[in-house]
Amino acid sequence: MASLSTYNELRAAVASYLGRDDLDEQIPTFIRMAEKRIDRDLRLRCMERRATAQVQAGAKGTSLPCRHVDGDWDVFMEMRDITWRPHEGGGEVVTLEYLPPDEFQVAGMRTGQPEAYTIIGSDLFFMPVPDVCGSLTMAYYAEVPPLSDAQECNAVLHTAPDLYLYGTLLESAPYTRGSVPYEMWTQFYTAAKQKLQHNEDHARYTAGLRMQPTRRI
Repeated sequence: MASLSTYNELRAAVASYLGRDDLDEQIPTFIRMAEKRIDRDLRLRCMERRATAQVQAGAKGTSLPCRHVDGDWDVFMEMRDITWRPHEGGGEVVTLEYLPPDEFQVAGMRTGQPEAYTIIGSDLFFMPVPDVCGSLTMAYYAEVPPLSDAQECNAVLHTAPDLYLYGTLLESAPYTRGSVPYEMWTQFYTAAKQKLQHNEDHARYTAGLRMQPTRRI
């Protein structure tokens, strides 16, 4: 079986599976659409990021990560955890709670130690507005770095090339208007997705696992 470890190898494999020589220019689009599907469907360890921002007193908010650079891709998707640490007064680290934008507006814009946050568009806002300088630390899920000639591989392609292949073939179906087996690629993609997420969840959560010696010495 041919290797599926790089962007160009994935493109070649997709072309071979499609069995058509008139879709080469469309295959990069199919791959990009598959990546968007993966971003929506999965939450993997390789998608986790951490970022720290320095916040000035009186700042109402800060921008979320949104860096579209091949090889250094960092586009925010979903918050996991966010903490605030004031620089003055020896204050403790505070985990901020999420408020929906409508509740955030009702809460007003008083000042003090931040206790909550909301997200509007690509910006994050604090409540209360900090009255001292501090550090904001975010743990979040980011987009899978998209494959390209400048980004030959990423962690998802390395770990689950079948997911990439079947996802790309699935995305080709609307373009080919039914000339590819849509149901089959859907089943293969779904099975690969479920297995990968199961493995991720098992690797992260090992509750109840007990390690015991096989014999006493």
